[in-house]
Amino acid sequence: MPSERISGEKRIEVINRPLIPVFFFFISGIIAGRILLSSIQGIYLPLVLLIVCLLVVSFIPRSRSFRLICFLSIFFLTGIFLFISASKQPSILTELAETKSSAILEGTVLNQESLYQERSRLDVSVEAVYLNSNVIYLREKAAVTVYKNMIDLEVGQRIRFPASLSLFKNFNNPGRYDYEDAMAMKGFSCRASVSDGRYIIRVGRGDLNFIMKAMEAARGPVRKLIMNNLSPINQAVYRALILGEMQGIDNDLRESFNITGLGHILSVSGMHVALVAVTSFSLFRFLFSLSYGLMLRIDIRKLTALITCLCVFAYTFIAGFQVSAKRAMIMAITYLLSMVIGREKDSWSTLALAAVIVLALDPNDLFNISFQLSFIAVIGIFWLSPEIYRLSKAVLYDDHIENILSRVYVYFSSLLVITLSAVIFLLPVTTYYFNRVSVIAVPINLIVEPLLGLWILPVGLLSVVFLPVSSSLSSIILKLGALGLDCMMNIIRFWSGFPWASFLSIRPNPFEVILCYSIIIFLVFTIKKRSWAKWGLLFILVISAIDASYWIYETRFNRDIRVTFIDVGQGNSALVQLPGRERMLIDGGGFTSGSYDTGKMVVAPFLLYLKIRRIDYIVLSHPHPDHLNGLNFIAEYFNPKEFWYNGQDVETPEFLELIKTVKKKGIGVLLPDDLSSGRVIEGVKIELCHPPVAEESWSAYVSEDDKGLNNNSMVLRISYRGKSFIFPGDIESQGERNVVKNCGYNLDSDVLLAPHHGSKTSSTVPFLDAVTPEISVISCGKGNSFGFPHAEAIKRLKDTGSEIIGIHESGAVRISVKEDGLRIKKFVETN
Repeated sequence: MPSERISGEKRIEVINRPLIPVFFFFISGIIAGRILLSSIQGIYLPLVLLIVCLLVVSFIPRSRSFRLICFLSIFFLTGIFLFISASKQPSILTELAETKSSAILEGTVLNQESLYQERSRLDVSVEAVYLNSNVIYLREKAAVTVYKNMIDLEVGQRIRFPASLSLFKNFNNPGRYDYEDAMAMKGFSCRASVSDGRYIIRVGRGDLNFIMKAMEAARGPVRKLIMNNLSPINQAVYRALILGEMQGIDNDLRESFNITGLGHILSVSGMHVALVAVTSFSLFRFLFSLSYGLMLRIDIRKLTALITCLCVFAYTFIAGFQVSAKRAMIMAITYLLSMVIGREKDSWSTLALAAVIVLALDPNDLFNISFQLSFIAVIGIFWLSPEIYRLSKAVLYDDHIENILSRVYVYFSSLLVITLSAVIFLLPVTTYYFNRVSVIAVPINLIVEPLLGLWILPVGLLSVVFLPVSSSLSSIILKLGALGLDCMMNIIRFWSGFPWASFLSIRPNPFEVILCYSIIIFLVFTIKKRSWAKWGLLFILVISAIDASYWIYETRFNRDIRVTFIDVGQGNSALVQLPGRERMLIDGGGFTSGSYDTGKMVVAPFLLYLKIRRIDYIVLSHPHPDHLNGLNFIAEYFNPKEFWYNGQDVETPEFLELIKTVKKKGIGVLLPDDLSSGRVIEGVKIELCHPPVAEESWSAYVSEDDKGLNNNSMVLRISYRGKSFIFPGDIESQGERNVVKNCGYNLDSDVLLAPHHGSKTSSTVPFLDAVTPEISVISCGKGNSFGFPHAEAIKRLKDTGSEIIGIHESGAVRISVKEDGLRIKKFVETN
């Protein structure tokens, strides 16, 4: 029977390619281990016994199917076992950080990089903690930030320094980047803050293991070669390409790479290792082919593959065995060894074996963005490239032309097919993680990758090879490579300057990512003329249309008003989704110092998670950093039509940059005088309660000893369907008296954003009596240095009978006005 024959063929394929089902069962075990971690910790022995029993049973003469089930079950259980074995163990530094302890740490410098202004970041392997009169010996990693006066340190130096310890923290909004998990996967236990680098004491050489000492002995001279011979930008890029070091890659440089879809170039990963492997393989095969006798005695292809393995290992070694580089090395060496044993044509099994090896070494890699991108890209190349090649063969290839130009043409055509395959198959995942689509990714990769693979990287590595022989010769070779780097940077600068080069994309949720891949898969099989595929494609398109309809209703036709208080740490930001399609953002959060852009990294991902690409009104209550600094990115990329603020200008770089963006984008500016009569938008009444006049009259409302920023905050009252919200910015007691005096008759509101993050100098009794809130929301950072929210303010709020919601405890909270009243939704479950 045909169906029986097909079924038999599938069983034979599984038996002949056992690594593929092994891979799927292994990762299923890892996922199960992650889901069940809290309930299965401590069952190592039962798991081991079960694995051993299954191993024994699998050797008992039974049917092939039974043995296959046992065999795959072993890998499933092994995945669980390895994950719980690799899960984070109790940490002394974490325990100290939970209580924000201060201690003296001693350890070895693993690397150093500059962050912003005077700040520097160190990765330190902490070996001793001096706490009171006790010394605790340990071996854990800490991410150390030095705020000023950083001293020169070298990798491998032992240092001792006083530090304040704290935990890594997430912003608890949907669509967030999981910073806590990312740092845990990198092996860090906590953050350590050092106020002044002069407190750091050098105490000799550190305790690096043999491999790290050997690596630093090799990398040190290469680092000096780069630093002594190149311009700052070329230094930064070449250090990233050769040494895997990101020092010197500032935000502007990184952004230009991201806009052009070349961000992967700055991290040593699969592409770099593949370029080294291909170049080495081609070079050595050419050299060996020059010897006729050698070709007769040995298979030079297998010999070349073995030597290429050494080249790949050497490059990964020089690159510092970065996690992404190690993964790529394992993949490359696995493929090269498959050539040695004559199994290179079975590329899927080779990929599965490489993935199993990588995940066996560290099961947490399965949840690492870099791992996912690397393997999904390779899957896309393996699976889509043949189909794209088949469809485009008549256009891209001509088998009758045989000359040098035709070889160049075929090279670039093949590169186009490979790049297109990787970009298409990665698109759902890259939009999920990065919220950006580069329009020019394919053409710019066609230009830059040959430059990188044929000039910049090989010449740079050649300078490393000649460094032990002659530093002068190495310098000359490196400068030749830098010429190619200059060409590449000019190309990137040119193309990244176009505003249409990339755009922010709405963020698909995991279900929508699955839908995207389902469409790709069914579409390919439909092109292959599989009869069942068109029905599958039709079904997926119907589901996708339903999903799209839901979001179109939510973002354009929902008649409720929805106010979401966003977790921006120590600051304020609230999204007001008006009935219909208009939205307002009141404040954008921000930090007093540092290069962290809250608008880009926190607010924008949340908006894109909600499928919001436009903010119609941005409101700045007052120009303090924790309200202001996140707004510039929103003004730049979310196309607002109006900017409301209290008219008080300050001479800070962030405020000046925001005003510059507002003017450049042609955004209308509305001051208190423009809003004095209020606004009605889609049936929503918006009233200005403070300040009632322009800046020149503020002296009448602000005492002489007041700084004039907090108490001049713009206070808005938003009403709809008989329910009201009040947003008072950072007004304190003086400002509250003025608000009550001028607008007290109209302050009664159902929801109050607690003034000044719950400060004891705000939320005074007369103000709260005028507002009488049903719900009070406090927006502040957990464990902030100001001690917000203060107990006195919390007590006064509770005395009104108000329900208190702390964003620092609950994460982002949405309060909706529906026809039957207020609805509260908490987006993220926090610990």
